[in-house]
Amino acid sequence: MNKTLIIFLAAGLGLAGIFLVSQGFSKTITLEINGHPRQVDTNAWTVSSFLAEQNILLREGDAIDQSHSDWITDGDTISIEQANWVTITADGNTTHLFTRDRSPETILTEVGIELSNGDQLFINGLPAGEGETLSSGVNHSLQLQRAQSIEINGSAQDELIVSTSATIGDALWENGIDLSIGDRISPSVNTPLDNPEKADLKPAQDVTIQFKSGNIRSKTAAETVGEALAEAGVSLQGLDYSQPSANSPIPQDGNIQVIRVHEDLLLESEPIPYESLTQPVADLEIDNRSVVQSGVFGLNTKRVRVRYEDGLEISRQVEEEYISQEPQPEIIGYGTQITPKTINTPDGPIKYWRALSMYAVSYNVTSNGGYGTATGIPLDKGVAAIDPRYIPYGTRMYVPGYGEALAADTGGGIKGRMIDLGYLDENYVSWHEWVTVYFLWPPPENIVWVIP
Repeated sequence: MNKTLIIFLAAGLGLAGIFLVSQGFSKTITLEINGHPRQVDTNAWTVSSFLAEQNILLREGDAIDQSHSDWITDGDTISIEQANWVTITADGNTTHLFTRDRSPETILTEVGIELSNGDQLFINGLPAGEGETLSSGVNHSLQLQRAQSIEINGSAQDELIVSTSATIGDALWENGIDLSIGDRISPSVNTPLDNPEKADLKPAQDVTIQFKSGNIRSKTAAETVGEALAEAGVSLQGLDYSQPSANSPIPQDGNIQVIRVHEDLLLESEPIPYESLTQPVADLEIDNRSVVQSGVFGLNTKRVRVRYEDGLEISRQVEEEYISQEPQPEIIGYGTQITPKTINTPDGPIKYWRALSMYAVSYNVTSNGGYGTATGIPLDKGVAAIDPRYIPYGTRMYVPGYGEALAADTGGGIKGRMIDLGYLDENYVSWHEWVTVYFLWPPPENIVWVIP
């Protein structure tokens, strides 16, 4: 055998070895969990390494049909049955366990709990169906509600019922025992059904409560007329009375008459308006106001006696009329304190004694119709028209954006807090806005303290 042939044989054996090794690493097996099979490709050699590869962690109670050390070959099947974590609540106790049992009854027996006739089993909060089993691989809760007996003592016959309902009322309804309005049962229908109970049932009888204005029909199991009226929401007050009397047993015909007798003594009041006054306040700054005294309405009171019989007003009489509270005037104080202040403006600092918000408009020689000013001063920029009832002629003011203005004119449309800024025709600027007008120091001798 020559050297070349030996080399080719060695290479072929190497390739075959690689092929066999690769076949050992790659295989397809069937993984069945809780009866659900699926095909899985794996490179694992053993069951243990396969479980680790698939991130499958076996919990307490889980079962696998192979040993962890078993070798895996292509086409193998690995079956796993997972245990459920079951929480059991019964008879006031809670128990937990891992189990592969699917039958709730078997699981209860496993922890020593026996089912009795009429007991209700709940799976995950829902009533268990007949033969219902637990699904695999998930957490479950089992709740057992024991059936309780109720011995019903009634006027007709006694009866024994069994129920798993939460209350006596639910148990009666579940067993086809319908309570009518007015029926009495003791203990009440809202009583929890935790233990065997004895209940006294008294059926209601029909009653007719008669008024002058109409009748009320009701059903009651009361012993006396007064109790029947109370159950129907009818109360006897003051001079009211019934026939038969409230302490009498309910008549066989069920007819109860109510007679209303009512007398009211009413106080009717009408407000007396108060007047509003003003007064100066020396320590309050000018153009500020404060309530010196709040106004209080007076009261004119009438005492009226009203009589009712069977709900109808019979008479109304004024017994007395008097002023129960004198009105108190409202007193509003206005400030008279003047303090010199300064402010920096684009035209330099100014000293002022008052600042008012005023609505500014403007006019010029043409819009004035060629007329002069009220004081005879020629109209020009720096002359302003004001309401002389509140701002004296000759008052010097400063208007931001306009400059200094002299109160020297007026007009029919200038009322209260308005100022009309004067211009020549050639420098006219239209104004229609609210501005703060500063009254330059010193203040005049006569000051109008309140400008509306």
